[in-house]
Amino acid sequence: MEKKEAFKFSGQDAEYYDYYLGPIFFEPYGRYLASKIDIEGVGSVLEIASGTGRVTRHIRKALPPFVKLIASDISNDMLTIAKRELSNDNIQFMVEDAQNLSFPDNSFDLVICQFGMMFLPDKKRGFDEIYRVLKPGGKFMFFTWDDTLNMPIFKLMINEMIVPNFDGEDTSRFFTPFSLHNTVQLERFLIDAGFREARSERVALTSGAPSAENVVDGFLRKHMLGKEVAAKDASLLEPLAQKMERMIGLQFGTSDLTFDLSAFLTAGVK
Repeated sequence: MEKKEAFKFSGQDAEYYDYYLGPIFFEPYGRYLASKIDIEGVGSVLEIASGTGRVTRHIRKALPPFVKLIASDISNDMLTIAKRELSNDNIQFMVEDAQNLSFPDNSFDLVICQFGMMFLPDKKRGFDEIYRVLKPGGKFMFFTWDDTLNMPIFKLMINEMIVPNFDGEDTSRFFTPFSLHNTVQLERFLIDAGFREARSERVALTSGAPSAENVVDGFLRKHMLGKEVAAKDASLLEPLAQKMERMIGLQFGTSDLTFDLSAFLTAGVK
């Protein structure tokens, strides 16, 4: 049986992902992560799981023009959007599997990954590969989401509104993006790969959306989660979307929403 993937996007789904979710969930942490880059001694940077380039744009702005930046992702459809949006920004785009990188040992001064490590089937190999391609003294910085229970917007949408529709099934796939939130485990991944100075810290940021409808469109109607609901029972999708919109409106407002997000910034040095 083919494994279901609730967060794999291609074609038009990748466009929706960028348009709806990019500004809400990825821009705030992209700006924050770029602000934490120490450019001293950095001449080459690799971004892992760069997706549609939301974070890449901020990384490029934070780096001097002479610094080489490679933005990589396993999805060519995601990179196609990034190339379109950032075509003149001195960025090299490459399709890469983080578990099997094509670069020689000791290639980069800095590796960055925002919200991608959770999706690697073999996380140990991914950390080992990143360690391999870093130069001695090079740094790896990555963000992972907090538990949904610590973020009211995700708790409402996933725990309370989507998961109950799959009662009796394995619903772990719905929590994949939120599966790396234990700081001890995060630091251990780095240490086991050979990194030193491993440290993980929680970063709480506030984000928002123009309307409750916008959030529901992005996270259900135009999202793979909505496709999963419709595949189970097509008649469930629109009533669920309307209910979700009402519940978001009650908790966060119907327009100019603001909500709290939480993630962990983890870093280590080779």
